[in-house]
Amino acid sequence: MSPTETIPVPLRIAHRAGLTPEATAVRAPEGELTYRQFDRRARAVAEELRAAGAGPEDTVLLGARRGLHWAVGLLGIWYAGAAPLLVDLDAPDERLRTLLRAAGTRHAVAPDTHAAAMLQRRTGSELFWASTTTAAPTSAAPPADVAPGSLAYVLFTSGSTGQPKPVAVGHAGLAAQVATLAGRYGLTDQDAVLQFAAPAFDVSLEEALPTWCTGGAAVFVKDNVLSPAELEPFLAAERISVVNLPTPYWSQWAKDLERAPRPLPSALRRVVIGSDAGRTADLTRWTTAGHPPVISCYGLTESTITATSYEPAPAELAGFTGEELIPLGEPLAGVRAYVLDEELREAPPGAAGELYLAGSCLARGYHGRPGLTSERFVADPFAEAPGERMYRTGDRVTRAPGGPLVFLGRADDQVKIRGHRVELKEVEAAVATHPDIVDVVVRAVAAAAGPQLVAWAAVTVGSPLTPDELRRHLLARMPGYLVPAAVTLMERLPRTPGGKLDPKALPAPALR
Repeated sequence: MSPTETIPVPLRIAHRAGLTPEATAVRAPEGELTYRQFDRRARAVAEELRAAGAGPEDTVLLGARRGLHWAVGLLGIWYAGAAPLLVDLDAPDERLRTLLRAAGTRHAVAPDTHAAAMLQRRTGSELFWASTTTAAPTSAAPPADVAPGSLAYVLFTSGSTGQPKPVAVGHAGLAAQVATLAGRYGLTDQDAVLQFAAPAFDVSLEEALPTWCTGGAAVFVKDNVLSPAELEPFLAAERISVVNLPTPYWSQWAKDLERAPRPLPSALRRVVIGSDAGRTADLTRWTTAGHPPVISCYGLTESTITATSYEPAPAELAGFTGEELIPLGEPLAGVRAYVLDEELREAPPGAAGELYLAGSCLARGYHGRPGLTSERFVADPFAEAPGERMYRTGDRVTRAPGGPLVFLGRADDQVKIRGHRVELKEVEAAVATHPDIVDVVVRAVAAAAGPQLVAWAAVTVGSPLTPDELRRHLLARMPGYLVPAAVTLMERLPRTPGGKLDPKALPAPALR
């Protein structure tokens, strides 16, 4: 595939099914599908969704967990011309209801009647649904002729206003990124690619879609909380050639291999890491041991998964001390990266600035949120064509002359917790929903296992509320990664005479 490919991803997969119908497309704990079976089951899903009224610009809840049904549901939604809504099915019911309302979702796919009924009960919505178990459609209707500018998927990120932000990605941007990533990772029809990421992460699409567009097999692991050492036998048995892992997980693997040296599965030829910052010390120990090459990737949901990548040359690797963060690297084909000051002027080489991304990678914006879209997706003053936009990432970076982009930190209160992008204001808004809370501040602090959220909250006089009760209140309403690991309850938060928080006066948190 050319990196400039513009044919929408579902149509490319349909074409691949015609070229190699008996090749394996999906391997999962519950079964295996050839490209022919994959295509026919997706067409059956599309047939049911169309009959229920789903079509272009409609969002459809992808109500299946990682595996065969997730794959069929994803492709079936696209074959119907609609857009999957990617969510964490383990999220609290209240969270799911909020997401469906924000996306305007009236349709779903699910493995069977029981799963569909559970979704409708949990979401409090009457969803028109399609089954992912039907073997073939009843008609010969082809997949929808998806328009490049139409909605490809919606995925929520943490929002600074206390509400999650629905990122809307278009088919043109997705097509360009998938083609670019297939080339960057050197994928062919001989590859077996691990499907490791949770379905609510867009990395799950990066694992599957370039694989299917090049004719390889996406291999779904049943349990993605295995330790790296426990994952190795699965990689060997399935002859996995490419893995895409969260950077902290890979760092754990690198350290474990140094403690207990051993050869890795022979078929493994490429490791992709991302979702969090890593240290060059792990890159050095991994490479020195002769393990497969590593590509470190950076991106945001708003930049259609991955925007930059980094793979150091041996001389560059030798120059690291081990304490540096792994650089963000260089923009992918079709991506423009600007380092700008507060006046939107290009920062001098070596100077810090905020990273702005532009080009084919950009999402359409925030679904149904034009005001928020205009705040973050701003006019690109450097573009050759009028009307182009750039996305304000909020990440502070620098670039030395001729060198890669280097991450310095966040320009706002957004942090990464267990690989999830988290807005501290969203967590504060959630804590404040408890009737006994009158004031709250949330921060991310360093811990041995990685950054943790901690909260300090002022409660009403005489309240019997305990930290554990407050955490249980939050766990019923939001995913675990958004719930502070430590909560300190106080009569009042320390503030300056001007009303600003005095962070130096906050007591030390009792981390778990």
